[in-house]
Amino acid sequence: MNKNDQLFSELLYLLHHNAFYALDNIDNANYTESDLTSVRQLIDMVVMLKEKTRGNLSDELDQIQTMMLSELESKYQQKFKKL
Repeated sequence: MNKNDQLFSELLYLLHHNAFYALDNIDNANYTESDLTSVRQLIDMVVMLKEKTRGNLSDELDQIQTMMLSELESKYQQKFKKL
C-alpha cells in the first residue's frame, strides 16, 4: 500500500471510529438532536468520500470503505430503532 493509500485508509478509520464512539455514547434516555446530527454528518462524510473516489481506489481500499460504511449504517439504524 502506498503512502496516499495508507493515509486514505487512516482517514476512513478515523471517521469510522469517531462515528462508532459517538453512537455508543448516545444514551437512549438522554440524547439531543445535535448528537444524532453529528453522527449522521460523520457517516455522510464517508458516503461522500465513497462517491468522490468511485473508480479511483484499489480493490482493497474500496472493500475497506464499503465495509466501514456498511457497519456505520447498520449501527446507526440499530440505534434509531432503540430510540
